[in-house]
Amino acid sequence: MQHRHLEIAGIVAFASLEAWLGFDVVRHLNGGLDWLWLGLALVLGYVLADLASGLIHWLFDRYGTADTPVVGRNFVQPFREHHIDPKGITRHDFIETNGNNCIATLVPLLPALLVPMTSRWTVLTVAVLAATAAATMATNQFHKWAHEDSPSALVAWLQRARLVLEARHHDIHHTAPYDKYYCITTGWLNPLLYRI
Repeated sequence: MQHRHLEIAGIVAFASLEAWLGFDVVRHLNGGLDWLWLGLALVLGYVLADLASGLIHWLFDRYGTADTPVVGRNFVQPFREHHIDPKGITRHDFIETNGNNCIATLVPLLPALLVPMTSRWTVLTVAVLAATAAATMATNQFHKWAHEDSPSALVAWLQRARLVLEARHHDIHHTAPYDKYYCITTGWLNPLLYRI
């Protein structure tokens, strides 16, 4: 199977699982307090996606080669090539930009289907997993927008509000020797992780 077909299947599977889990979470909420907890779970998932993007970006920038089994060609190589051609990501279509991330999200989403929705905490755990997966899926899209010369007005507003990765913030990573500010969902955790 060509990798593009696998990416398309990953996108369809991601969207299907997110819809199923989202519906399941919402139908198990009981009142205003649960909605407040859900809001906190969604924010936590967003922050966890930023953390995961930073750790994975650091890992693939620093370790392995394009020949590393399983991850080399589809993950290590694109990260390394991105430093040579930072604008290359802006020439990718939706599938190429987001397909691999959709595939990666299946790792937490599939087990989340098995979590019994028997308490507020299990419902919220599934919500955190789904939110993390959703933000992880969007990470490469946010990264792509940070490299665009003229993002749409909505994207520019999201960047100014620091709700998605902002170009000037990401430029810090693209300064040789490319060894800091790896988080590419929002970049919120970059200053903290850089100090660590």
